[in-house]
Amino acid sequence: MLALLRQLFHRPLFTFELLAISFFINFLGLATSIYVIQVLNRYVSHGIDATLLTLTVGVVLAVIVEFFFRQLRIKLAQGVTVAPSYKLLDVVFAQIVLVRSALLGRLNSGQKREIVSSPATIARVYGPNTLTTILDLPFALLFVGVLFLLQPDVAMVASIFIVGAFFVAAISHLPIKKYLQQHSKASNEAGAMAITSMRCPDVVRAFNAKAFLRDRWQNQQKAAIAASRTVEIRRTFLQSLTKTIGAMMGVAVIGVGAKLTVSGEMDMGLMIGANIVAARAIAPIIAFAHLGPALSEAKRAIDILGRFSQMTYERQGGRDLANINGGLELTNLSFAHLQESDPLFESLSVEVARGKSLLVVGGNGAGKTTLARLLLGLLDPNRGQILINGINISQINLSWWRQQVAYLPQEPDFFDGTIRENLMTLNPGVSDEQLRVVTADAGLSKFLHNHPKGLDAQLFNDGTNLAAGIRKRLALARALTSNNQMAIFDEPMEGMDAEGRSAVSKVLGAFIRSGKSVIVFSHDSGLVSGTDMVLDLDHTPVPKLTFRPSVISDQT
Repeated sequence: MLALLRQLFHRPLFTFELLAISFFINFLGLATSIYVIQVLNRYVSHGIDATLLTLTVGVVLAVIVEFFFRQLRIKLAQGVTVAPSYKLLDVVFAQIVLVRSALLGRLNSGQKREIVSSPATIARVYGPNTLTTILDLPFALLFVGVLFLLQPDVAMVASIFIVGAFFVAAISHLPIKKYLQQHSKASNEAGAMAITSMRCPDVVRAFNAKAFLRDRWQNQQKAAIAASRTVEIRRTFLQSLTKTIGAMMGVAVIGVGAKLTVSGEMDMGLMIGANIVAARAIAPIIAFAHLGPALSEAKRAIDILGRFSQMTYERQGGRDLANINGGLELTNLSFAHLQESDPLFESLSVEVARGKSLLVVGGNGAGKTTLARLLLGLLDPNRGQILINGINISQINLSWWRQQVAYLPQEPDFFDGTIRENLMTLNPGVSDEQLRVVTADAGLSKFLHNHPKGLDAQLFNDGTNLAAGIRKRLALARALTSNNQMAIFDEPMEGMDAEGRSAVSKVLGAFIRSGKSVIVFSHDSGLVSGTDMVLDLDHTPVPKLTFRPSVISDQT
């Protein structure tokens, strides 16, 4: 709720308008009480129809004006709440794409879903209805003040119940906070089971994983349902309690009012009117109590985003270089993953001059992909430097650097969208002719020609609707949309058929012949032949560098 109040404080003029309109709404809400009192005391006593007509017309006008004020307040409240919701969505997405890759990799699928869904939860809870409910809260004092003007003894009785209802409303979120967390955790894990089952149906069936996944699914769903039921029971109890307090207040007000009426200290109209005013006084408090569970959800969502926002962001800004004629140099490089004491490699030093090629070999887990990510600035070394034209990569604009590099990752991922859209992410200005060239170089011409939609074919689920070899060729085409000043290929032959391997070899050969630097990562030194240098990451802790003649073959 504090986040919502901060939005009001940041827009004082809007807040003043909302409070002014809320005052008129609540002030006009007194009209029905005054109408009842006047009808009972004046019309019933004297029977003058003109009096009844005048009172009725007046209260009808007041009700109509109150209705229009409420509609106006909702529109103003949307102006306060909708724009910050959009801004929050933008901020969260900006954080998602800026948080360091290594930190994102430590989040499980449930945590990622919570982060993505939290802005929608906050927007739903901190909407116009919640804001107007909170704005009505202070005006409960207006009705209490009117009660004291009507009859102090009745006002004192009503105040006791109103204070009790406010206390319940204030603590309404506390009993269910723990169960909301339990429900969220169990739901996330159950969702992960379901997503795995749908994303990998062949694995589920081929390895008879149905029973295993079903048991885990059922256990998590049972835990989620149990927590949800507890939340609903607590929520219903709190709602019933506040309604009971309101009903008991009505009984007490009528009881005390009746006694005062019999003693001549009140009249019938005043007693009934006081009961209506007391009901209006407690109504916003009861409504606020009903918001308790929703406010707890919003608070949890804010906490999730707060923790996420504290993650370290990838460095922004830096220098754009004229070129990378000086090549790339690693000096005394060392890297160890978080919470691991032994480094993957240390004291790694190698220079890849312009026009030279380096083959990095090593078994699974030796650090090949890690080193490739270091070269792209996706990870930071624990020690040492990565120099481009003699300048530390920490001083260079990473966006500029990545546009210079033809990067082919070992496991290519794609966005949901068309092939054309995926190929244009690195270079939005690439032309159709350039796309034709890069897809031809990647060996995709036949595939695109035979596909009815060609470049407009749709990709989804990270592009897994395509064959693995086609995905790898598509990643190669995407890499070639860069400025192609250097090539960094991670296991480029993996998953390729003979035609795909030939396409990769030709692309690498073209890089070398044009005087560009090439760095290839592979577990098999025989897959790529003729590089100038070979760096063996299996030689630990200091990788071994050897030199050999430079001729990259166009043959596989």
